[in-house]
Amino acid sequence: MFNGDYINMLIENIPLGIAISDGDGFIKNVNLRLLEMFGYKDEEVKDKHISTLYEGFNMVKEALMANRNILREEVYIHARKNKLRYCLSAFSIPLAEEESFDIIHIFEDIKKERKLANDIMSNRAVYSFDKIVSRNKEMLKIIEFAKKVADSKSTILIMGESGTGKEVFAQSIHNYSNRKDKPFIAINSAAIPKSLIESELFGYEEGAFTGAKKSGQIGKFELANGGTIFLDEIGEMPLELQTRLLRVIEEGIVTRIGGTDNILVDVRIIAASNKNLREEVAKGRFREDLFYRLNVLPMTIIPLRKRPEDIPLLVDYFSKKISKRLNKREVKFSKEEMDILMNYSWPGNVRELENFIELTINLEYVPIDFFNHEIDENNEKIPAESWLNEDLSMESMEKYHITNVLKIYKGNITKAAEALGIGRNTLYRKIQKYKINSIEMEQSLIMEQ
Repeated sequence: MFNGDYINMLIENIPLGIAISDGDGFIKNVNLRLLEMFGYKDEEVKDKHISTLYEGFNMVKEALMANRNILREEVYIHARKNKLRYCLSAFSIPLAEEESFDIIHIFEDIKKERKLANDIMSNRAVYSFDKIVSRNKEMLKIIEFAKKVADSKSTILIMGESGTGKEVFAQSIHNYSNRKDKPFIAINSAAIPKSLIESELFGYEEGAFTGAKKSGQIGKFELANGGTIFLDEIGEMPLELQTRLLRVIEEGIVTRIGGTDNILVDVRIIAASNKNLREEVAKGRFREDLFYRLNVLPMTIIPLRKRPEDIPLLVDYFSKKISKRLNKREVKFSKEEMDILMNYSWPGNVRELENFIELTINLEYVPIDFFNHEIDENNEKIPAESWLNEDLSMESMEKYHITNVLKIYKGNITKAAEALGIGRNTLYRKIQKYKINSIEMEQSLIMEQ
C-alpha cells in the first residue's frame, strides 16, 4: 500500500480538481487545483460536507454503493463567486479491514462540442416545445394545435409581433414532426437583398449571371428536401418572387436560375410574418393566391403584454438558462420588482424580456430604473419602450441603463459606479465604448479631479 505522503503528492500533481471524502461525504483532503477551480482556501473546505461544493452527492453515493462508478457526469458547483458546471467522476476507495469506504471526487472542465452551433451549421432545428414556457390558456391551445398539425404536409403561417418567438414555434413543430431527422432551413426575407433572394431560394447554374460560381449553387429548397423550410418575414418577399414560390407550393418543383431542369422537392413550408398579410393583400403588396396557399394552418402568437401571468415563469426560465451560460448567480426578484415587470408592456416581447434578464444577471441586481422614462435634450419625457423598441441588443440596453444611472447621479462617476456595482475604471471604459456624453457628467469629472 502507498503511504499518505505519496498519495498527497500524487493528487497534487494531477491537473484535475480532486477531493477525497469519507463515505458519508465529509471532506478529508483536496488538492490545490480544486481550490483554484472553486475559489476557496484549504481551511474553508476541510471537514465540510462535499455537498457544499457540488449538487447531487446522494445520487453519487447511491451509485457507488450499487458498484456503479460515476464517469464525467455534469454537475453544478457552488464556487465562491459563481455557480459553475464541471464534469464529475467519482470512485469508491475500500478501506483496509473495514466495511466502509472513502470516495474520490474528480472534477474537470466541460469540453463542450458546441452542439448548438453544430446543429445550426448542419441545418438542424434546436428548439422544442418544452422550451416554450406558458400557463396562458390561449397560448397552451396554440401549442396543442401546433403539435397536432406537426406531421401534416400542409403549409403553416405563423403571425405575431417581433420577438414573440415565431421561429421557436417553427423549429418546435419541425422537431415534433416525422421530419425531425431531416434538414430545417431558415431564411429571412427581410435580411437578404432583394437581388439575392431568388438565388438563395432556388439556386443557380454555372454562368447564370455575372459573379456566379463556376460550379453553380444549390438553393435552400433543395437543401431542405425531405425536411422543413422556414420563410421568416414572408411579407417582405418581392411580388415577382411570390409567383415562383406559389409554383413550388403547388407543384413541388424548383428550377435553378439559368437552368432548365425541373427539380422535385419534398419540403414542408412554414412561413412567418409580423405584418398583417390580409392588409398587405388589400394594399396590393402581397399576392392573394399565395396568402391563401400559406394560410392553410394559421397560428397567431400572443404578445407578452396580453399574457402577464407568463412573465414570472419566463423570468425563472431565462434566469436559470442565462446564469448557467454566463457562469453567474441568479438574481432574485422581489414581489414589487416582479409586479413592475408584469405591468410593463414589453414592446419587444419575449426577446426584450430575455435581454433584460441577461442585463440583470450581468449587473447582479435588478435595474428597476430601466423602466423609468428617458429624458431627451429638451428635458421632455420619452417612454422607455419607444426608445427600447429601436434596438433590443444587450449593448443597447446596457448603454441605456448606464446613461440613466449617470443622469440620476448628475454625472457623478463615483456614485454611479457604486450604484452599478462596478469600478470607476470599468465605468470610464464603458462611457468611452458607448460614447456617452453629457455636460453634467463632464463637469462632475472636473470636480472629482
